[in-house]
Amino acid sequence: MSRFAVIPGALGDALRQLPSAAFLRLLAGALLVTLVLTGPFLALFAAMAWLVELVTPASLSLPWLGEVSFLGVFTQGLVSKTSWIFWTYVMAPVAIAVMGLFLESVVEAVEARHYPALARVRARSLREMLGYSVRFFLMMLAVSLAALIASLFAGFLAPVVFVAANGYLIGREYYETVALRRLGEGEARRRVRANLPVLWALGAMLALALNLPWVNLVAPLVGVAAFTHLYHRLG
Repeated sequence: MSRFAVIPGALGDALRQLPSAAFLRLLAGALLVTLVLTGPFLALFAAMAWLVELVTPASLSLPWLGEVSFLGVFTQGLVSKTSWIFWTYVMAPVAIAVMGLFLESVVEAVEARHYPALARVRARSLREMLGYSVRFFLMMLAVSLAALIASLFAGFLAPVVFVAANGYLIGREYYETVALRRLGEGEARRRVRANLPVLWALGAMLALALNLPWVNLVAPLVGVAAFTHLYHRLG
């Protein structure tokens, strides 16, 4: 059986656990932190875009040239365009990074429900989890900015660039972080290499969800849970 066949089961089990009390508490905490960190910036982005849209005419009447309307292509609907860019390229990396602070609790909730016979592992300190979150955020932000720049030249392929780049990063980092709770660094990275196509595929699905406002706030939690299942089922 193809190793990719474990993905639907991992995602399904993660989604089915989403309404549980443990997951809802974690989700509420992650959403609160994410919105506190990003809400003021989103408001600022939207206000600036609204001001530009307000003061910039959709068209100009120029001597000899007549009516010129190319400005409207860029300014009309600028608030919604700016908000989408913010949600996709800024909010998504922040939501992913914030979930790193809750990663240990998410994995423990999944293992307690689905793998109760496992031995307990060393709990990570807040300093370790914060360090992981900062590192992952910087990597996600760098990849997202690179994807944003590439999208200016990729045209209709822009979403493919974003999904492929972030899918690789999410798949590698989430799986390796879950694995490091029970394995040494060398063995964890060996498993990442051995399972990279599967990890990339699931990571790409989550990266696709990051393009959807509000969904991208839930996707990181579902992703951590799904990669926990992958770790235990791929071997």
